[in-house]
Formats: sequence, C-alpha cells, structure tokens
Amino acid sequence: MSGLVEKRCGNCGHGMEYVKTEHMQLGKTSFLWGDWPNLLAGALNVEIWSCPNCRKLDFYWSGPSEGDFEYQDEDHMAQTTCPTCGHVHDLDDPRCPLCGAKNPNI
Repeated sequence: MSGLVEKRCGNCGHGMEYVKTEHMQLGKTSFLWGDWPNLLAGALNVEIWSCPNCRKLDFYWSGPSEGDFEYQDEDHMAQTTCPTCGHVHDLDDPRCPLCGAKNPNI
C-alpha cells in the first residue's frame, strides 16, 4: 500500500479507500497475432482505490516489480529493455535504436 498519505477523490473530495494491488496487463490485441503480443508486453503493478461516496476508481502505480521498466535516478529518463534484442533504451523511444523493433510500451 502507498503508505500513510490519505487520498482524496478528485470527483467529490471524499476520502478514498484502498481496494487492492493488481498486475495490469500491458500490450494490445492484434488482428493477425491475437493476444500473443501481450506476452512480451508484461504487466504494471497498480494500486486500486475507490470512493465510497461517488464510486469513482483511481489507479496509482505501485512501483516496479520483476520485469518492469528499469529506472535510474530522477535526472534520467525511464528505461525499458527491447524484447527482440535485449538492448536497454529510453521508455519513450518508439523503436529500439539498435534493432529497430517497435517499443511494445507505446
């Protein structure tokens, strides 16, 4: 859980309640390959919070888990590893600068 910081609903201002932490699947389904690209995309750990007043849900990143993006200090761009060649590059690169494979995180 995210520590002791109280989260307020952006909709009505009521206090939010922690629901659970979940792994959300990244990637997308394609016409040709179906769900296979999702296997390479990985998952993102998120905390799910709900507002008991207006029933709004909020999702918060709960930090990296094994296989998630590689992060350096605050002065550097988040990094990811190319699933094709293994080269580490900026998370926002649309393609791997080494082999040209499409970045599945975009």
